[in-house]
Amino acid sequence: MCTEAVPASATDALDQLHGLVGYLADLDAASLPAEALAACLLGLEQADAVAAVAWARLLAAFDAKDGHQGDGQRSLRTWLVHMGRVTRGQAARYLAIQALNGQHEPLLAGLRTRAVTTSVALQLAKWTRQIPAEFRGPAEEILIAAAGAGADLRALAEICAEIRSRTVPPDPDGRDPALDRALVLDTTLDGAGVLRGDLIHG
Repeated sequence: MCTEAVPASATDALDQLHGLVGYLADLDAASLPAEALAACLLGLEQADAVAAVAWARLLAAFDAKDGHQGDGQRSLRTWLVHMGRVTRGQAARYLAIQALNGQHEPLLAGLRTRAVTTSVALQLAKWTRQIPAEFRGPAEEILIAAAGAGADLRALAEICAEIRSRTVPPDPDGRDPALDRALVLDTTLDGAGVLRGDLIHG
């Protein structure tokens, strides 16, 4: 039977979070076997991925309400630096995470299910910005499916490059007037996305 306590509020959830992280921080790490340490480290990385979703959603809502102005800050970035007491570099990272909300929903979903880590999701967001907007969502779904099947960053880079090559806009000199493109993921096997589609009809 599950005995995990369900938070009654956001404040309650934060209290539980602080307690749980504090428990891990106070562990006698030196006494643990390597296997247990590995499980803790990998678990923390997965927790960070889910936490990134919370950061993205909360920051987006806070920004939409101009919450930074209530603390006399001129922007969300300066609020993070002065109120959150983070470095400018870390503030920039948080803003990149915030940008996943609404702009890269498949990547955010991949973080929530722990299919990708935060750093990988941010890297994929950089790569997929080069893909035409109408194909970006399906492309990110393909990448998340591949990551969930075990694809590493190099394999994901290759898949992303293949998607870009299949979704480039028509030649500006007009030599492809009948270009009709489509992009579909049929399946993912052994960490590789399988793309199907008639991308050019002459």
